[in-house]
Amino acid sequence: MRYVQIISSTLMRIRLVIPLLLLLSFSTFSQTGIKGITGNEAGEILPFSTVYIKGTTVGTTSNASGRFFLKTPSGNHTIVAQHIGYKTLEKKVSISEGSALSIDFVLEEQALQLKTVVVTGSDEDPAYRIIREAMEKRKFYKNEVNAFKADAYLKGLFRLDKRPEQILGQKITIDTGIVYLSESVSKFSFEMPDKVSETMISSKVSGDDQGFSFNQASDFNINAYSKNIDLNMERAYVSPISGQAFLFYDYELLGIFEENGKSINKIRLLPKRATDPVFEGIVYIVEDEWRFHSIDLLVTKKRGLEFIDSLKINQVFAPVDHDIWMPLSQNFSFRFGAFGFKGSGYYIGVFSNYEIEPNYEMYEETGLYQEKFGNEEKKDLFREEDFTPEILFVEEKSNERDSAYWRDTRPIPLTIIEEKDYRIKDSVRVVKESVSYKDSVDAETNKLTLGNILSGYTHSNSIKEQYWTIPSILSLLQYNTVEGFVPEVQSTYLKQVNERTKYWIRPSIRYGFSNERFNAKLEGSYRKLDDKFTQFYAGGGRYISQFNEEGIITPFVNSYLTLFSGDNYLKIFEKSFAYTRFRQEVKNGVLFTGNLEYSSRDTLTNTTDYIWTKSENINFTGNQPSNQEISETGFESHQALIATAGFRFRIKQKYATRPDGKIIYASKYPEFTFTYKKAFKVFGADLDYDFIELRITDEVPLGLVGTSNWAIAGGGFLNKNELTFVDFRHFAGNQTNFSQVDRPLKFELLPFYEFSTSDSFIEAHYEHHFNEFIFNKIPLIRKLNLQAVGSANYLYTDTLGNYVEAGAGIEHIFKFLRLDYYWAYRNGNFFAKGYRIGVGF
Repeated sequence: MRYVQIISSTLMRIRLVIPLLLLLSFSTFSQTGIKGITGNEAGEILPFSTVYIKGTTVGTTSNASGRFFLKTPSGNHTIVAQHIGYKTLEKKVSISEGSALSIDFVLEEQALQLKTVVVTGSDEDPAYRIIREAMEKRKFYKNEVNAFKADAYLKGLFRLDKRPEQILGQKITIDTGIVYLSESVSKFSFEMPDKVSETMISSKVSGDDQGFSFNQASDFNINAYSKNIDLNMERAYVSPISGQAFLFYDYELLGIFEENGKSINKIRLLPKRATDPVFEGIVYIVEDEWRFHSIDLLVTKKRGLEFIDSLKINQVFAPVDHDIWMPLSQNFSFRFGAFGFKGSGYYIGVFSNYEIEPNYEMYEETGLYQEKFGNEEKKDLFREEDFTPEILFVEEKSNERDSAYWRDTRPIPLTIIEEKDYRIKDSVRVVKESVSYKDSVDAETNKLTLGNILSGYTHSNSIKEQYWTIPSILSLLQYNTVEGFVPEVQSTYLKQVNERTKYWIRPSIRYGFSNERFNAKLEGSYRKLDDKFTQFYAGGGRYISQFNEEGIITPFVNSYLTLFSGDNYLKIFEKSFAYTRFRQEVKNGVLFTGNLEYSSRDTLTNTTDYIWTKSENINFTGNQPSNQEISETGFESHQALIATAGFRFRIKQKYATRPDGKIIYASKYPEFTFTYKKAFKVFGADLDYDFIELRITDEVPLGLVGTSNWAIAGGGFLNKNELTFVDFRHFAGNQTNFSQVDRPLKFELLPFYEFSTSDSFIEAHYEHHFNEFIFNKIPLIRKLNLQAVGSANYLYTDTLGNYVEAGAGIEHIFKFLRLDYYWAYRNGNFFAKGYRIGVGF
């Protein structure tokens, strides 16, 4: 499941009179089938009830107002209505071709009975016996179906009920009400263990007739029999019938009811601790078969949800073929609140017309094959080539379906509010695309205020689709010991040429008041929004660059430390340059980046010792970095012609193909990056060297224990006939107390340049995020939602030897701060220790 974003909260219950809703529904549907309302005896509607034709997988779900429409072939049928907590109701109907019947389902609350049980000395609730039986059958039902095909109708809705006026000085222009409403129809295929293929044949987005839905059937493909259920949060959630569930849950048998000759057990889930990654709610388990009849699960914010207050998951199962049960309807509803925003929404999926391929091998191993299938020929739904890395294909004209198509196709009627949203946004869209409207909006958003001066200003021309941005005034002024106070202005011009092409141009200027030096550069990029991510870059000028050109220390941190503590870690040189860069995915999973730069490099020296802190012990270091491999890191003015080629490999990279572009999904395999850099001694250039490097990175989810990230890199110079300290392999060290949390391959106690090398090297990094695995078990502390993190870093070069860092920390302090303490050792001897603080979500 990719988004929770497929989520849930409380089912919307609108207490309206059923006859009134029925009257309103008459005018909406005219196609062949059965329409009506699902409600209860108290006159309340029952939203998201499952309605289907008995003995088939043709079904639908009632909407948030209890209305349903079931497209039905002519003939005699038994229609089944089902809602969790209510008796299943069946009605026989006879329908002729071209006719439409109106049938309401008024469901009775399920009358529960408690069978007589023999209570042991431990007074164990009878639910535990049922759960043990379900645990024994969990793996069987998890693997019962080897593959299946189904038609999938999906609908997603986000509603914003409250919003702030401003955030960080920026005015919030989004309106309350429905902000996202979308429907889609797909052909969905699945094969164990994780092969997926989906073709979206219809797409509708409210207010955007050119848009394509982001609904995806694979996000609903949650197997309730998994040991841990992945909701795309920081930790997986323990299944109520997992083998370790007794460590997390208590259970209570609420009662038993009969349905179609089967006894169904209703069991309440009682989490043992308030913050464990578990579910609250109800599970219904079929007696003797020990399978799920339906589930009604709830996750609340205290159990690890981020920016979501509550998430409710509802699945209803029914027999499809050979008494093998599959989910007919799934509903994920949610409430959210963060940064002054509050709202709710849901995703609902209706799966029908199942074709399944049972796991014949499993039935043969258990000796149940003959009983289940007799002499029936085995099904083989798919060939190997039916599944490719393309897990979703959105048809080019899927968004061109008219209203008649949707009236005839959608199995879940729109609510009155949804109909109104489509109607109003279709009208408003015309207004919003008008010149006068865009001008009025631009006039409002282009006003200069204190808020956008502090946070950054953008001037928009929506008609021409061009935008000018200027960064925050706080980032304009910097200080270093080479240039002194240095205002820097970077302004970006962005132009959207068409839906698939855009470019940007960025002029940058800076002036050092101490060295009285003016520098400027101009850079730009041209990007085609194709399925190869093609992008061109070019730039040139004269500007300042750090010796480690990846910019290991930020100007803000350096300015602060230089002025207040006398630590001038920033080491820079001047470069006159011209470059061009090209990036393109040459094959799925293989991204090529090429760069060619010609530059003239000049060394710089300190020109000021100004400081805001008065202390006799402060002595600024020179602008030439200290290094143990060479005694002199400065250089004479020289020219360099350097070409760089890089390939990033993602094994079995999965992706979606949409008419508006390609979307990449994370791979479960490590990522490989190979880089080759060559300095050519031609056209007046002075350098001559060859450098190679291989990096391997990966993220490994470890279920309840958290997530691990690791990286390994190694390489060196094949030849180093002519190179300067700028060209050494520099490492992401840190001598400040401020950590760049998201920087890859970083060290926290290694000096910035002390161990940069022109020899071979190998480095390794490991970081494990325990998420709430540790702190949620500590009383009082667990209410703070703190998360533990551990890390280790290793580096070897000939000069350095073996260098090791170990760290332990806490993240999610006030949701965005992280604090770590590190220890470092060089060749077995203590090297350094210290704390680091960083910002990250």
